[in-house]
Amino acid sequence: MTDVTDATEVEVHHDGYPTHRRKLRFDWSNTPLHWVPDDPFSTHMLNVVHLLLPTGERWFIKVVDEAALMVDDPELKAAIKPFIQQESWHAWAHQVVLDHLAGQGIDTKSYIDKLNNKLQKSLSPLGNKPMNWPRRLQRWWLYLRLADIAALEHFTAVLGEWLIQNRGLDYAGADPMMLDLLRWHGAEEIEHRCLVFDVYQNVCGNYPLRALAMLFAAPQFVFWWLAGARYLMANDPTIDATPRWRDWLRAARQYRVPGPWKLLVTVPGRYLRPSHHPSTEVSTQMAMDYLEHSPAARAARESAASAVGRNQEQPDAAENETEKAEG
Repeated sequence: MTDVTDATEVEVHHDGYPTHRRKLRFDWSNTPLHWVPDDPFSTHMLNVVHLLLPTGERWFIKVVDEAALMVDDPELKAAIKPFIQQESWHAWAHQVVLDHLAGQGIDTKSYIDKLNNKLQKSLSPLGNKPMNWPRRLQRWWLYLRLADIAALEHFTAVLGEWLIQNRGLDYAGADPMMLDLLRWHGAEEIEHRCLVFDVYQNVCGNYPLRALAMLFAAPQFVFWWLAGARYLMANDPTIDATPRWRDWLRAARQYRVPGPWKLLVTVPGRYLRPSHHPSTEVSTQMAMDYLEHSPAARAARESAASAVGRNQEQPDAAENETEKAEG
């Protein structure tokens, strides 16, 4: 992995850039299979997040890390390290949920393997990295992948806002642990929403390529989301049902899942404006407010504070033992 620590001396304050990784942990022992009660469609529609993100975010990390050497803005470069740390922890947290689903009878390995094998080709029409291409074309290949990820990060930030603001899942009695995971992840997506976009702008900045990436990524994103929901419902041992268009419309009206209009029209449409910048999307303060009150985030802060306290006590204890021995 590229060493970006040389830039970490620059203190990161830029709105839309991450500051640090939050090592949140979640207990799934009491989370039911259908964590949205009596609504397997909404449950599995949102469970697709766990399918897509571990694989997708590892790919994000690889591409942004590759581009780090080309970034000449110290503040932007300093933010790459916490971005990578956040994304790696997201991938780990969602992988734990996949292990929980496997314990409940839904094996996701075949879907994950298929996604992992096809991710590069499905997100970019040029396929895998063209190692035998001239250096200039390889650089444009990197630009294309960055443009893809900037488009997808736009989706994740807007979905993060949707998860934090909407209360349809709360009214439905959804499992609070799962809601906390999704909202924590959404809050951090909001926090670092500008990072990949600004990396792309810094190393390339080509608008037609950025627009093309969104036009290609948006339908692919929705396709993989629907395919994941279909896979989960087909492999759910407790139901015999397939997702239907009217199920999506119903769940969207109840504010349990984002609607098709939002995913296919509203979100891509705003991104396609030449003047678009992620800083104008959503509110960092909203994300920080959620992270301040998130049960898992509070527990992580308390655990960290306790660890610091123990570390401070140990030298004192050693000093006391030394004094006794000298006495």
